[in-house]
Amino acid sequence: MSITRPNIKKLPNDIVRLIAAGEVIERPVSVVKELIENCLDAGSKNIEIRVANGGMASIAVKDDGSGIPASQVPLLLERHTTSKIDTTDDLESICTLGFRGEALYSIAAASDVVLSTRSTGEEAGTRLTYEKGGKVIEPVPWPGGTQVESIKLFHSTPARRKFLRSESAEFSRIASLVSSYALAYPDVSWRLAHNGRESLRTPGTGNLEDALVAVYGIDTARKMLTVNFPHGPVGITGAISSFELSRARRTGQIIFLNGRLIKDLSITSAFERPYQQFLPHGRRPMAILKIVCDPTEVDVNVHPHKSEVRLANPRTITSAVYHAVTNSLKDNHPMHMETRDDSSIQIDENTGEVKSAYISGPTPGKPVSSEAQTEKEWAVREPKRRHTPDWPPKEDDGKYRPMARIQRVNVQHKYPSFDDLAIECDLPPAGNAVQFANTYLIYNQGQAVFLIDQHNLHERILYEEFIKGESSHETVSQALLFPLQVKLPASLAELVNENLATLSELGFELDEFSDSDTGGERAFVLRAVPQALKDTDPVMAFTDIIENAAENLDISEPGGFRNAFIVNLACKSAIKAGQTLTEQEISYLIGQIRDGTYYTCPHGRPTIIRLDEDWFRRAFKRSQR
Repeated sequence: MSITRPNIKKLPNDIVRLIAAGEVIERPVSVVKELIENCLDAGSKNIEIRVANGGMASIAVKDDGSGIPASQVPLLLERHTTSKIDTTDDLESICTLGFRGEALYSIAAASDVVLSTRSTGEEAGTRLTYEKGGKVIEPVPWPGGTQVESIKLFHSTPARRKFLRSESAEFSRIASLVSSYALAYPDVSWRLAHNGRESLRTPGTGNLEDALVAVYGIDTARKMLTVNFPHGPVGITGAISSFELSRARRTGQIIFLNGRLIKDLSITSAFERPYQQFLPHGRRPMAILKIVCDPTEVDVNVHPHKSEVRLANPRTITSAVYHAVTNSLKDNHPMHMETRDDSSIQIDENTGEVKSAYISGPTPGKPVSSEAQTEKEWAVREPKRRHTPDWPPKEDDGKYRPMARIQRVNVQHKYPSFDDLAIECDLPPAGNAVQFANTYLIYNQGQAVFLIDQHNLHERILYEEFIKGESSHETVSQALLFPLQVKLPASLAELVNENLATLSELGFELDEFSDSDTGGERAFVLRAVPQALKDTDPVMAFTDIIENAAENLDISEPGGFRNAFIVNLACKSAIKAGQTLTEQEISYLIGQIRDGTYYTCPHGRPTIIRLDEDWFRRAFKRSQR
């Protein structure tokens, strides 16, 4: 077999252009991110984003910033043209959000572009039109600032369009991004509209509380606690959720470092640790954390989207985040009974080391070995809770009872018409099954032992029931005694509106009643839920299901939302790990192992593991009989 070795050659400029664009512009939200960062770098105080068809038809971002001088407009859309850096030294301490000079270049490679601008002091504006590779520059009347419009995104690369999700899903990403920046920059007035309908508007007063109300609504804003940690070389401000407010996913956790939206697992972990004792399993706290540190300690040039950074001293940041969150919770929430005075927090101005009552620092004047210093420096440790007459709280005193203890109380799940079920099963009775750790069933049947995950199996059972009921139009709804209000961020509300008919077929009865004055949060009235959810908190259950369904990668495929929603509806309705089952409930679950369909849950996790006699013989090293 002969091997053909193609010749090495330099790629044509048009291919290089498309590859470079793909590194920066993956989907419509990438365009929005690059453009609003340019707006902020220009000192804008009013930013307006208009999106059509989820950003695939057009994206227009307008600001009132300093504008671009007419003499410099011809350099736009060229690669590596930027006003942000001049020398190599500038790369060591980048203070602007954009700096590579690839944003407009990449946008122009992926779409047609119309840019209108007028610099401060100029009498007329300038318009640059880039279409099909041709560039036209002309003077036009323009009030000031800059507007960049991206038209027909990825029209020249149809293969990339195939990887985009539905309009509502793509807009959901955009709304989430704009909401994050609106919270990080409350002094800027933000306006977001999709297909002509306003989805978000913030006042730009500079007050974070006003921005929280505009983005999340007043009910959520009231449950947020202020964070203010201006100590040493690391300053942290923002807001975090109280223990009464949590989400099923980390979508409500927003972290900015030196004004830049980032994702960092170590910072997220440090933020979540103070909540571990108080939130139910699977629930995540919310936050908007704005971290400021020396720009020379951060390398922002490690990811094409600039969403990931490299920290010179990561423990400097994580330790400060942990203490900032812990202090805010103790100062503002009665569940944190431990007292603290401000003098107990000390941070070394030179190294940034956080020393507190929980982290024992070296005695002044006493030398410490380098190994010991390395071990203690920036170690984030859980505080030891002091036992007082008021702590821990007594079971009969609900005044300061931790939420985790309240939420994890086992409530027997009411299976659909259990008393009316005619269980016809030729298997041995449930007496041959035992429940282990209130999570697993160990069941003996003849020559095999079955290990069953009760949640996974019940999730599969409910999933099949929902599918069957939907196909036969026999979905059973439970009307609520009083209609309930469900408030969703604009990113999720758009998805709900697009799929109201599907939700109705699945047993939910809800209507939107909010208007353009409700801000970033949209309100729905919920009147009925599927019968499987009748014993849950309907609002929390519906919100969690929507959040999880929105993250499904197949949601843009035909029937994708329907299937993703059913999967998460079954998961939310199923019995939970740690829940005690009655003998009848165990019998019902075991009765399903006759059907091979139930060997995995809808997420693909195993429901049943079979151990035969050969397995036991090998495990105990017995010889073949």
